Amino acid sequence: MIITHLAVSGVGRFRTRHVVRGLGAGLNLLCAPNEAGKSTLFRALTLALFARHGSKTEEIRRLESLGAELPACVEVGFQRGGAAYLLKKSFLRATGAKLFKNGALVADGRAADEAVWTALDLTPGTSAAEEAAFGLLWVRQGQSFEPAAPSDGTRALLSRVIEAEVGEVLGGERGERVLKSVADKLALDETAKGQPKAGGAWKAALDRRAEAQATLATLRATLAGLEADRTALTDKLRERDMLADPAEIARQKADRDAALAERDRTVQAEQAAQQAETEVAQRELALDRARKSHEELVGLDQRIAKTRDKIAALTRRVAEQADARTAQAARLATQEQAFGVLATQLADAERAVDRARRQEIAAREAERVAELSTRLAKARELREAIARIRHLITTIAVPADAIAAVEAAMQALDTARARAEAKASRVKITVAPAGRGRVTCAGEPVDATRDVAAVAPLTIAVGDLATIEVVPAASDDAAAIAAARQALDKALRDAGVGSLAEAHERRAKVADLQTEGRGLAAELAAIAPAPAKGAKEDGIAALERALAEAQASLDAGVEAGLDGTALPDRDALVRTRAEAEAARDRLRRAHADAQSAVLAARSETEAETLRLQAAQLDLGDQQGKLAEDLAICPDDRRVDRLARLAADAAQARAAFEAAAARAKELRAAVPTADSRVALDARVKRLVQAIDGREKRLAEVEREIANLQGRVATRGGEGLGEREAETADALALAETEVAAIERRLAALRLLRDTLTESRRAARDSYLGPVKTAMRPYLHALFPGAEAALDTGFAIDALTRAGAGEPFVQLSDGTREQVAIIVRLALGRLLAERGQAVPVVLDDSLVFSDDDRIERMFDVLTQAAEKQQMIVLTCRSRAFLNCGGQALTIERDEG
Repeated sequence: MIITHLAVSGVGRFRTRHVVRGLGAGLNLLCAPNEAGKSTLFRALTLALFARHGSKTEEIRRLESLGAELPACVEVGFQRGGAAYLLKKSFLRATGAKLFKNGALVADGRAADEAVWTALDLTPGTSAAEEAAFGLLWVRQGQSFEPAAPSDGTRALLSRVIEAEVGEVLGGERGERVLKSVADKLALDETAKGQPKAGGAWKAALDRRAEAQATLATLRATLAGLEADRTALTDKLRERDMLADPAEIARQKADRDAALAERDRTVQAEQAAQQAETEVAQRELALDRARKSHEELVGLDQRIAKTRDKIAALTRRVAEQADARTAQAARLATQEQAFGVLATQLADAERAVDRARRQEIAAREAERVAELSTRLAKARELREAIARIRHLITTIAVPADAIAAVEAAMQALDTARARAEAKASRVKITVAPAGRGRVTCAGEPVDATRDVAAVAPLTIAVGDLATIEVVPAASDDAAAIAAARQALDKALRDAGVGSLAEAHERRAKVADLQTEGRGLAAELAAIAPAPAKGAKEDGIAALERALAEAQASLDAGVEAGLDGTALPDRDALVRTRAEAEAARDRLRRAHADAQSAVLAARSETEAETLRLQAAQLDLGDQQGKLAEDLAICPDDRRVDRLARLAADAAQARAAFEAAAARAKELRAAVPTADSRVALDARVKRLVQAIDGREKRLAEVEREIANLQGRVATRGGEGLGEREAETADALALAETEVAAIERRLAALRLLRDTLTESRRAARDSYLGPVKTAMRPYLHALFPGAEAALDTGFAIDALTRAGAGEPFVQLSDGTREQVAIIVRLALGRLLAERGQAVPVVLDDSLVFSDDDRIERMFDVLTQAAEKQQMIVLTCRSRAFLNCGGQALTIERDEG
């Protein structure tokens, strides 16, 4: 099948008739921007071929042109089986369908819908046909990322095509039916994971066996419990006799009392040792206080001696610093006198330089006055020219809203005419070869066939033989057209133009004048730059102010010795200024050197003063410290006090040593910590043993009573007969389970055998698809292989020996591989006589530059087998795609 023609009117944004030009065999490329109507055309093509013309589905209602109550008309021309077909359908309003074959009408209305489906081998439906292979190969906007998902009918068609070639039963549709039958039988008794299924025979038999096993286990456990109770009762009676032995109880209590007495003696010894150790701590504290007092007085005596040595050294240092400060003050006075002489000479040199510079500036300002005068005259000429252009623009300008009103009126007139043409009768004139040149319609010759809408009275002349007048019935459309024409005339008058073309011409003239004005304004801005934002003057005023300032500077030069008319040589002025600046610079350096020397001398004088003051401060600080220490302990009392403190320290040490010896003796009499811990543990153990014996005896008495009651109760329940009956029921249930599991094992073996056979046959079954896909896939990914399942879905892509799951590939790669699979399936159908065009709407949106170039090669290669129609908004990216360029054009005929 090859689509050769597509035209629409009253569809989406296409209110009037529009035709897709250039359709043919091979690769067809329609590049148009967003909202140009590409997807609308795709949807119209799909509905025309597959939907009934009288259907009112939401998809069909979306064809309607908003704001225009027009029928949605679609024309599709295609070739199939050596015949040329033309299908015309109207949806929503004035619905209808006609099918032409080789130029002759072959079906009308509902019959035309079904005749198209018959021609395309499609299965009819209530409101639409099964799209079959078209649904697989016609990829809507946003669906190119998804892998091919054939419908049941399409999968059956592909299976028939493949099986006709490879002859595989297990790899195709019949193998599916056999395997499904086995799986259905297994599903009655087991889940997908091989577990027993609720409600199945296997689960019921297993439940009966489990119930018998549980009952038998319960009975046997009860019998075993009865025997265990009898044995436990005997053991408990022996244990009670042992726990109630009077001799053993008396021995335990005697051991406990002896351990408690020994623990009391140990506590008393520990208390005596702690009191002695407390006295040792007090004696040690008294010793520390006596020793510290003696050491502090020794330190005071040594500090007084050192302070007296420092005072003597600082006294000598203060005398030396006073002599150094006097000498430095004399040197500073000499340097300040020399610095004053250089400052006077530098001031004279600065005045000479200023005179020379003022003379040079006056000469330069004279030149600037001449240059500013020339720029000011040119700026005034440009300002006058800009004013003339602005006046001319005001005279010929047409407002934008007026032009918009004219364009809206023209569009309303076109809409009224289109509505009238849609409702009007059609007059079709066919001229035989003998009549060519003799028939005219509305004054224009008709050579072959002409189809005209009778909107207004129409005159048809047949040479000098006859004249036919076609007068349309009166309708509201004529009044609407007249009203729209009047609105157009009023809009033209309001705009002050005779036509829309004149309005656009005047706007273009205004644009040219604005461009010229901007050029003059730019030249004016270059000559007279506008001042900073917020200033109150323009560029020309700034020039005038600059000229006045330059003239004032020139007048000031007269005071420096210039007469303003005959300027001296500027080179001589420059040389004079340079000589004056050189002399000034020499004096500046000498002045700076002298100033540095004075500053250094002043710094040194200040440093000497600071050093003298620091020495005096240190001397006063040391004298103060000596006075403080002597106030604490004068020289005449220090020797006696040192002897008395030494004696006190010796007496405190003797008392401390005596207390320490007694505390050591008492601590040695106290048992060790391990002995005390062991004694405490023994007391605790004996007390717990007596308490535990008494508690255990009470528990044993209670347990004996419980056991005696259970043994008496279970003895008369007939447990042996019930155990035998339950064992027989368990044997019967196990026989039933074994029979069912043998049947299920046979079904599983059959299923596994079929699955393994299908796995072995799958490569052969999918071989034709992979063969058709391989050249496309290798063009994009050299050496790669794609893994498919029998439903033609993509499992993985293998590159460089490594498999990658399809879902983990990037968006761009998934889209490219999914399109390649569709192209391969289309090629397989085309090679077996089932050719269907491939339509891609806005695909390859995430392909990089290299990949998209290789995909263009794939599309070109695929187009050799079947028609390929590519719709895209990416004109720049698809520039190198090649193929036949399609256009959407308004059909005025």
